[in-house]
Amino acid sequence: MRHRLSAVILFALCISSVAQTSQIQRRMELEYVLDTDNHQVQEFSGRGSFLREFSHSFDLPTGIAIDTANNVYVKDGNTHCNADKFDRSGNYLLQFGVCASGSIGAGIFDNIGSVVGDAAGNVWVTSPDFYYMQKVDGSGNFLSIVCMANVGILGCSQATPFEVQPAGIAIDASGNIYVTNVYPFMGGYNVVKFSSSGVYISSFGSAGSGNGQFNYPDGIAIDVNGNIYVADTGNNRIEKFDSNGVYQSQFGSFGTGNGQFNGPVGISFDITGNIFVADTGNSRIEKFDSSGTYLGQSHGSGKTPFLNPIGIAINK
Repeated sequence: MRHRLSAVILFALCISSVAQTSQIQRRMELEYVLDTDNHQVQEFSGRGSFLREFSHSFDLPTGIAIDTANNVYVKDGNTHCNADKFDRSGNYLLQFGVCASGSIGAGIFDNIGSVVGDAAGNVWVTSPDFYYMQKVDGSGNFLSIVCMANVGILGCSQATPFEVQPAGIAIDASGNIYVTNVYPFMGGYNVVKFSSSGVYISSFGSAGSGNGQFNYPDGIAIDVNGNIYVADTGNNRIEKFDSNGVYQSQFGSFGTGNGQFNGPVGISFDITGNIFVADTGNSRIEKFDSSGTYLGQSHGSGKTPFLNPIGIAINK
């Protein structure tokens, strides 16, 4: 599986009301879907009403995330390698990163990979084929790089005891960084944990189809309780682990029926803990409760049905 299944989805829902000191305050939650093979983002209200589409000359984008200020980041792909930043209404703000041209390193991204925002408003970008991830600030300025193989970048020694091709990426409440490792050989197909500064901490999982094993793990997300959910893409399921990486449960199987998957990738949660999965190969988003019980699905707006959505994120 050389490149990621095409399409990305980002959901941000809508809290109807929150009581606080005798006043009811309201805030709008939005759902963003990076509709990769349609080269766009579809935006919905928290209740699933279509709002708009937006893009910036996307070419099969592979990652999407929201920062602490509700800005949207899209990692572009195929012939493009950059990341684009938009406000919550889809207005283009800036672009950063370039494709490799004879060298790799700071500010150079792969044409696949994912993005995630941290609590300080910075963004981490993975580059699987280059065996590294990079940290940039909200203005797109390079801050640091973490190498996961001896790739020949001056001053960037290998941070991990085995080679890692970081695909999906997530950050927990303590700032620790988790990446899914799609390296297909010895030491690969696992989840790797780093500190907030990129120091290697631990890993869990191995290649296979048993409980806690993976076949091309891709999307990853962490719920409010610190549980880690991994899209075990090649095994067509979602696996749940506790904050220590201990296997808890799983749901999904191969197929087109309710609750089944064909190459799932993106995972996210709404404010109530429901789980949303980008069922990429079936061109839909599926919704499950916190126990993994199927609740429903969406195929996109009536104007443009999803075409291989790859990721999802919800603004809570």
